[in-house]
Amino acid sequence: MGLGFVLATDIVNAALTYYVRGKALMQTIQDKPLLRILREKEKTFPSGNQQISEPIQGSLMGDVPGFFSGYSEDDQLQFTQSQNLLRAVFPWREMHAGLGITWSELKKDGISITENNKTSEHSDVEATRLTGLMENRLDDFAESWTRAQNLMLWKDGTQDAKVIPGLMSLLTDAPAAGTTGGLARAAYPFWQHRVNLNLQASAENQTLTRFFRSEIRQLRRYGGKPDYLLAGSKAIDAFELEVQAKGVYTQTGFDKETNIGIGKIRVNGVGTVEYDPTLDDMGFSNRIYAIDRRRIQLMPMSGEKNKIVNPERPYNYMVFFRSITDTGGLVVRQLNANGVYAVA
Repeated sequence: MGLGFVLATDIVNAALTYYVRGKALMQTIQDKPLLRILREKEKTFPSGNQQISEPIQGSLMGDVPGFFSGYSEDDQLQFTQSQNLLRAVFPWREMHAGLGITWSELKKDGISITENNKTSEHSDVEATRLTGLMENRLDDFAESWTRAQNLMLWKDGTQDAKVIPGLMSLLTDAPAAGTTGGLARAAYPFWQHRVNLNLQASAENQTLTRFFRSEIRQLRRYGGKPDYLLAGSKAIDAFELEVQAKGVYTQTGFDKETNIGIGKIRVNGVGTVEYDPTLDDMGFSNRIYAIDRRRIQLMPMSGEKNKIVNPERPYNYMVFFRSITDTGGLVVRQLNANGVYAVA
């Protein structure tokens, strides 16, 4: 029977690195499309800034009367100065999750802790038992971490003033009221997203289908390119009702098998309507969010994403403490390329 020694802190750190930074982070219990798609297109910003600032412009010199006019002979000419550049500012926030593992827990799993913070492994069986303990704890930790981040990125930030205000803080139910990025939406009509919260589904009249065919043109009108439609279950049911009523039915015979399912709903110019279970969890199963990820972007602070922190063990506690911190913000650069909809 061999006797090996490894630092217990090294075991915890290596495991956290794998579970939080590796692909296991994405193997979550419930699909989290919003978290996934925002992480895919995130862009870092440097530290040293109190806020994340984005330049925007919605009007041109040509909007000023007299900018373009004819003239003859010695007519007085008009010169226009451009003062159309605005800046939207968004807060960055710091998030933390902590993990504690007691020496007693390791002992119950057959692992001895020495005074200099080492573990003794007396057999392969005991090493396996350590793995079982760590995997169970870290599976829990990884799912809890991603679930909290996903919910935060959906909510509007009113649940906690110290976390990132999420998508619902940008795409509100009243686009002409309030502010986004410190700019009053009522003062700048171009700084408003698309909204329709009273859509009707009709198998006979195809009202939902016809609406989105037209709506996509409006979302793309000013250069927007929405690439995701995230929807709750009731909204997808409404889409399927219309597709089933007017869709093309094909049949190869009933001698082998019959498929009663329906394929994913696609919208030309955007892509697949993707089910996001979090909308159901939040009571918005009838909602649909059109997102242009070039215009709405998650921005972690450089070097501060999923950062592992190793606090020292207090002298009066036999516990290993480890923390994960994340610093960043959610910004929007163009609101009229995005929309929020609801099926009544």
